[in-house]
Amino acid sequence: MEKVTVGLITAPGLSEKMSRDIIDWLSDLAGHEIDETVDWHFDYKTHPLASSAEFISESFDKAEAIKDDNGWDMAIAVSDLPSISSGKVVISEFNEDKKVSLISVPALGILRNKKKLRNLIIHHIEQLYDNNPSEEKEEIKSNFMNRISVMDPDENEASNNRYILKSTLGGWTKLVAGMTYMNQPWTAFSNLKTIVALSFATGTYISVFSTPWELSLDYSLWRLILLYFIAIFGMTGWLIYAHNLWERVSTKNQSSYRYLYNFTTMATLLGITIVNYLIVYLLLTVSIIIFVPMGLFETWTQIDPDVKWMDYLNLIWFASSAGILAGALGSTVEDEEKIHNVTYSYRQMYRYRQIEEENQKKSKAQQTEEYAGKEQTHDESGGD
Repeated sequence: MEKVTVGLITAPGLSEKMSRDIIDWLSDLAGHEIDETVDWHFDYKTHPLASSAEFISESFDKAEAIKDDNGWDMAIAVSDLPSISSGKVVISEFNEDKKVSLISVPALGILRNKKKLRNLIIHHIEQLYDNNPSEEKEEIKSNFMNRISVMDPDENEASNNRYILKSTLGGWTKLVAGMTYMNQPWTAFSNLKTIVALSFATGTYISVFSTPWELSLDYSLWRLILLYFIAIFGMTGWLIYAHNLWERVSTKNQSSYRYLYNFTTMATLLGITIVNYLIVYLLLTVSIIIFVPMGLFETWTQIDPDVKWMDYLNLIWFASSAGILAGALGSTVEDEEKIHNVTYSYRQMYRYRQIEEENQKKSKAQQTEEYAGKEQTHDESGGD
């Protein structure tokens, strides 16, 4: 029986986890949908492979080198980096001659992404293994690729087949949602305890004075909503400013990627801030109900002596917004590394440095070998 080894090159983080979760399914699925007479074997390697369209040629070369080093028949790189081509979102691309494919996981969105990744990997294996699929396989491909169109890359590019999402707006929406998901914002909640603690302490402190009580009674609904948005966007903006998370104009990246990284960073931090706001709100609900008796609330306020439970909710809302604004200042004492890890640009630059260091080590090793070879040749010629 013919044996075909497929190597998965996964980026560190969520891409690696998703690939490990589906790798046990791939052998049976490949046998069922591609060729049952083949013994399909899957291997994987974690590597900081940069697979955005900015560095696609280097990515293909690196993936091909990893494939050859490990003795794989074909290699599929699974990356968490986005890829854009002519304003369209690239979901994957491949080269049949090199037997290498690149898949951008964020382009899969956030719904059923594991199933989409599994089916896309099988489809790429089919294309790399058999360039002339049967009618039955073409039907499978047609059903799977109903929202994807094929684009022919330029002649000087490394890939010779590129799949893009047909809808521009839908593709970008799915890509931003997928990138925000790949940032794993839920991992940052426990790392931002200082912000929550300072926000809760500030909200509790101001809630023992009568002035915030009267303001909460006097404020109309639209003022409370406005204060809420000021607190949320103020916290988000301060996190970006204080920790230098905004991607600026640089010769190292294209404008489309810069906009994409900045929008994703804002969406990620906005989600984290909203969750932190809800946590502070729940904590202040317990605190204010305990420390602000209704009788005292009525006695110390002159605007409306008939205090209702709804007034308590407005007071909690007011204290939470004020607390979050104060908590933004506490974000400056948070660990820079923890906050940077939830942004794409930082992780990408970190991986580029890893790749550069790896290339420098290989270059030094080659130079050492060449130098040793020259010395040996010189000694031999001298001996003659």
